[in-house]
Amino acid sequence: MRKRVITRALRTAATQQEWLDLEKIASVEITSEDDAFPIESALLGRGERGWRAAEPGIQTIWLIFDEPQKLGRVSIVFEETETKRT
Repeated sequence: MRKRVITRALRTAATQQEWLDLEKIASVEITSEDDAFPIESALLGRGERGWRAAEPGIQTIWLIFDEPQKLGRVSIVFEETETKRT
């Protein structure tokens, strides 16, 4: 496995790149969803609340593309503000 530490400038540049229009080219399957935090919030940028599972435990999110896609970068951000972690 290759690894490199990226700078804040690279992270910012990645968020400003053009993203795929998932609403038009893919469907999503999830194992659980809190009604107040739908997956669309996370994938389509609708609201700033993001997605949250309705049940504890391992969660799965599958993106199913209508046509094969060449992906160069996938960005996933996890933010936990309610429970302290060690």
